[in-house]
Amino acid sequence: MFSKDTEALLHKSLNNRSLALPRIVYLKNLHNDIDDLVALEFDRLKLAVVADANTEHALGADVFRALKSRFSAQFIFLEGEPEASEANVELVRARSAKCDALVAVGSGTINDICKYAAFKDGKPYVVFPTAASMNGYLSANASISMGGFKKTLKAAMPKAVYCDLGVLTKAPVRLSKSGFGDSLARTTAQADWLLSHYMIGTEYDETPFTLLESIEPELLDGARGIATASPASMQALIHTLLLSGLGMTIAGGSYPASQGEHMIAHAYEMLRKPAPVGKPAPTLHGEEIGVTTLYMSELQHRLLRQPPSPMASAFPEREIIEAFGDSVAQEAKQAYQEKNNHAEKSAQLWDTVVTRVSGVLLTPAKIEVYLDLAEAPKTIESLGWKKDLFGNALKYSKFMRNRFTFLDLVYK
Repeated sequence: MFSKDTEALLHKSLNNRSLALPRIVYLKNLHNDIDDLVALEFDRLKLAVVADANTEHALGADVFRALKSRFSAQFIFLEGEPEASEANVELVRARSAKCDALVAVGSGTINDICKYAAFKDGKPYVVFPTAASMNGYLSANASISMGGFKKTLKAAMPKAVYCDLGVLTKAPVRLSKSGFGDSLARTTAQADWLLSHYMIGTEYDETPFTLLESIEPELLDGARGIATASPASMQALIHTLLLSGLGMTIAGGSYPASQGEHMIAHAYEMLRKPAPVGKPAPTLHGEEIGVTTLYMSELQHRLLRQPPSPMASAFPEREIIEAFGDSVAQEAKQAYQEKNNHAEKSAQLWDTVVTRVSGVLLTPAKIEVYLDLAEAPKTIESLGWKKDLFGNALKYSKFMRNRFTFLDLVYK
């Protein structure tokens, strides 16, 4: 699927972390090959196939049917619209206790639950994506809700990912738009990571962005095809999302794909009332990220035109407790202190920051055009977000994580 140069860079970079490149299979239709493909990774193992109502219909039932004829296999069905939460991770662990490996059939939620459960139990897992909706298929981290706090946690990489273009193309187009929105965060995340590198000495790795250099223009040029589920656009999208996940693994964390734009979205998610158990969330993660990426890009471009007025502001403990609760406030306070213990109080490197960051940013106008072409949300109104909650998310997001971003230069 990848060019020889890309594969060589992937092997070298993953080897540096003592990791192997997962098997990546990409077919127009893989239904007749399901058991043979899984057999390449697992031999005589008892498998647990994990899916929910949507992914069972899309592919899960076919996967289980194919595997149970060849393996000892059980089906783990997660009811309703499951959340990637600690509770669901523990549920999967309990139900798969007598199994040797996990087979995830789904996208963001199912994949995160399985990869973290596999990591906790030291078991291998493979994944059958059912939508090109997010970039975590090949990352070694998972986004899990724990105690009301969204955490990025170390998790297992899959042994293999099996992409069926037919299934991905037939997925609800809203999911593809979500994946497109998530992919746009490359620009603002890279800018924030560079800022942190120059201002507080954070380690920075160009490799994740080198991997995306050749495919990102193709994805953006085909943005209109996202809205129409064009096979060519879907292929460029899943290609981008897989490379983005590998980039996070190479970087040792979600740094190249998740910075200020994700912090804003996570803060908003924590401020709004959660959807009732078993009910779908009102917005998809990537839809939110498309919108917050646009906001973050506007902020970054504005701040690059003026010297910074850093750095640390006092932690507003009473306000954070009132907005998020005491337990979240204590974790946020620790994260903010960790970040600002390393913050420089000068702007000696600002000219370097401006030069380097300006070279990696997409303009807000371009981001807006790409969202329009994909017919994806681009405003908080299109997400149904409330202005007052969004204002608080902007204000408090920098306290939610120990990453230093352009948010640390404003919203004091």
